[in-house]
Amino acid sequence: MSSLKRMLAVFDAFSSEHAVLTAEEIMSTLGYSRGTAYRYVKELCDAGFLTRAAGGYALGPRIIQLDYCIRQRDPILMASLPVMQALRKRYECDVLLTVFYEDQVVVTHRESGDQELVMSYGRGRVMPLFRGAGSKVLLACLPPARQKRLYGAHAPAIAQAGMGESWEAFRAALAAVKRAGHAVSFSELDQGNVGVAAPIEQDPLNMPAGLVMVFRTERYEVLDKEGLLQSLKAGIRQIADPRTGAD
Repeated sequence: MSSLKRMLAVFDAFSSEHAVLTAEEIMSTLGYSRGTAYRYVKELCDAGFLTRAAGGYALGPRIIQLDYCIRQRDPILMASLPVMQALRKRYECDVLLTVFYEDQVVVTHRESGDQELVMSYGRGRVMPLFRGAGSKVLLACLPPARQKRLYGAHAPAIAQAGMGESWEAFRAALAAVKRAGHAVSFSELDQGNVGVAAPIEQDPLNMPAGLVMVFRTERYEVLDKEGLLQSLKAGIRQIADPRTGAD
């Protein structure tokens, strides 16, 4: 691993549960020497990526500045935002934009349309990799070799999520999602919620991305399911090619 990657790995030590860390905790978590940990912390503080806080170090203001840039200019977010807002308004649901990177599914934006909906996942949250419609549609987009590598690394979690007791079963489950072009999940992430997701078709070199519409079960049950899927997929086509226009 290069020294740059080792320094950037310092960010992996932080989480919502561990928002403030000492240099010693960073050293212990990442297995760095004392000198290396302190040098990386100093360099990141000097650049504004970390800041001194009571009891240690926290993520710094440069992170907030970059987040603002993403919110204002991220291409996939800019293309998705009008579609997400239209779906939110039409169906009175919450809509998530998700991306897959480094074997994680991350929420990059959330449009809230149902004040009574209780959901655990908003911008910046990492979603379970093998549960929920949003994760399944992105996994289905991955090349078979990467799917197989994920199965080898997470076979027990995949079986527990009901996605297959073998590589062949897991591959078949993802192939079925890919053929359908969408996935629906019931109470897999939050009890009483339904997720309806579809992938956004884009350049294979880009990170896989998708939209997830989230409903309370009682709201979902009274909807025209086929019409909902048509609207979602029409929105997806509009994101991929704005010339198609809205549904």
